[in-house]
Amino acid sequence: MSHRKLRPLLAALMLCSFDTQAQIYRWVDADGQVHFDQQPRAGAEVVEIRPQVVERERHVRDSEAAMERLTDIRAEERQQQRNLLAQQQRQRQARCADMRDRLSRFEQRVYWYEEDADGKRVEVSNARVAEAKASLRQQIAEQC
Repeated sequence: MSHRKLRPLLAALMLCSFDTQAQIYRWVDADGQVHFDQQPRAGAEVVEIRPQVVERERHVRDSEAAMERLTDIRAEERQQQRNLLAQQQRQRQARCADMRDRLSRFEQRVYWYEEDADGKRVEVSNARVAEAKASLRQQIAEQC
């Protein structure tokens, strides 16, 4: 077996978790096939596996740290946007509840009054009441 074919196998073996006493043995069978095993065999040799430490360059580490900061900032911005949208939703729901409440008061009352310039109570015409109700219904339909 060529060295190119052995490298992925060795890499896979290194990734496996072994006991601290575990050893890897390499042996070749009668057909010339290379084998790896945790059990020793006649003619097998111990394969020394050393962990490979890859040290990244400083600019790569700095770039990764900057990307992490950017990711954190964007996550915070998304959370702030969700909070703002939730607040706007609550405010819209409160406005809609208020408009529905005012519309129900229109339905419950028969006569409407308002104060004139002199402070006297004056009855509001049915046409103005109907106009106000229609306007309120339209606002509810558009906003709620």
